[in-house]
Amino acid sequence: MKKLILLASAVMLLCVAGNALAVIGWAGNVWPNGGAIVTPVDPVDVYAQAWKGGVTDAAGQGADISADMALTNDLGGSLVVAMAYHGDVGANDEYTAQIPTSMMTGAAWVQVDITFHDLSDGTDYTGLLDQNNNPAPQQYEVSNVLPNDIDVTFAVCLSGEPTTGDVCVIGSAAEIGAWGTGVNLVNTGGDMWEGTVTFAAGDNPYFEYKFKKDGCSSWESIANRVVTLPTDGTTAVVLDTQSWNDLPMGCGNETYLTEDKVVCIQVCLSDVITDGGVCVTGGLAELTNWGDGKPMVEIGPNLYQACLVFAQGTQVPFSFEFKFKKDGCQTWESVGNRVFTVDNSLDTETDLIYGWDDGPINCGPVETQDSSWGALKSMFR
Repeated sequence: MKKLILLASAVMLLCVAGNALAVIGWAGNVWPNGGAIVTPVDPVDVYAQAWKGGVTDAAGQGADISADMALTNDLGGSLVVAMAYHGDVGANDEYTAQIPTSMMTGAAWVQVDITFHDLSDGTDYTGLLDQNNNPAPQQYEVSNVLPNDIDVTFAVCLSGEPTTGDVCVIGSAAEIGAWGTGVNLVNTGGDMWEGTVTFAAGDNPYFEYKFKKDGCSSWESIANRVVTLPTDGTTAVVLDTQSWNDLPMGCGNETYLTEDKVVCIQVCLSDVITDGGVCVTGGLAELTNWGDGKPMVEIGPNLYQACLVFAQGTQVPFSFEFKFKKDGCQTWESVGNRVFTVDNSLDTETDLIYGWDDGPINCGPVETQDSSWGALKSMFR
């Protein structure tokens, strides 16, 4: 009996040690996104998140995790900055650091490359994607500031989406709340809300924004919209009218598909093992609204496909998000949601091909093709 107790204790210790030494399971969500424009006026805050099972999902900073940010610019400058724990974002730990003005002054661009370190086993997590799935390193363009004040007009159509209070615009610029408190818009009739905000001389011409409704409490669920204001002396900019969550546009601006559009979504699982079928799921009824997913057909070695038909007369434009699952549609990808927009600019037939977890796309060619578009539509309608 004593031997059994000792053996059980040893197994428990091994299990505890195994959990402690488990590697970081994911890191990413770098912000600002690659392609953002920065100015050398003030340091730029950069954020990134990491997840490790049993560590970051508890409240507070997870043990034995650190991060640093390597900076380079086109002038040959380089610098490594330690990142500090910023707080919890769901089950993730978020870290932050600043790009100093010295790395931006006189430069055309600056790059950031973030690494998370697991101090319990000496492993690193590199190659972090940003919130728009841009690969590392993320490159930011250095720009002059606005030479004068610019009045920017925002407009959003709720497109049938109800609201229990005011609608506001919110974003990265201080004038629209720096992601804190948004600026209320005015209802100009029906579902349309508009407002004009003055962006001050000396500001960064680049900013990101979204809309909120229900008394400025409910966020849109789509990716941030991006704006780069002109620096040529322009004093007023009217942005295109947006639709809440990229729903089909209402407010008298409705447009419709002029023909059927076939969109075939493909995923390549080269060098990736799946124990069962592969599927695609997302924010459409045809994709089970993030449920069990639409089964995909293997159309070539390790290449899977599911096709959607958007019928003539469908109100557009609209966007939807999706991801892939494998192992009998049980295991999710770890990358962010993919986004696709349906509108009249699409070809009659469109193929979208991705690598699992944004990995390599080197699957073999499709072995068989459908003989006609009509046959394809009849298969997937």
